Amino acid sequence: MKQNSTGHLFSLLHASGDVLYPVRMKNLATGVVAYRVSLHGNTLADCIELQDEQEVLHYVRDLAYGVRAKSKTTTRNGIYKLAQRSITALQLQDKETT
Repeated sequence: MKQNSTGHLFSLLHASGDVLYPVRMKNLATGVVAYRVSLHGNTLADCIELQDEQEVLHYVRDLAYGVRAKSKTTTRNGIYKLAQRSITALQLQDKETT
């Protein structure tokens, strides 16, 4: 699956200091480019594809879903959830929440 673009509404802060941004991915089977959120697992069958970053924020912050995210400055990428995999906070533009 080809990574297409990163979101800018919010970011996840990693314990290493990396800032991770939600990533839109292209589904090779359907051609749909979307953000991917998941409660469990790392497959297309486990994920929900979303177009709206505000909706992604709702799933990640309020419903405890993980989101595919990556750093713009390092090679760090994967599926990340709040309070898991060394994620210390969620940052909304200039605001920070944990």
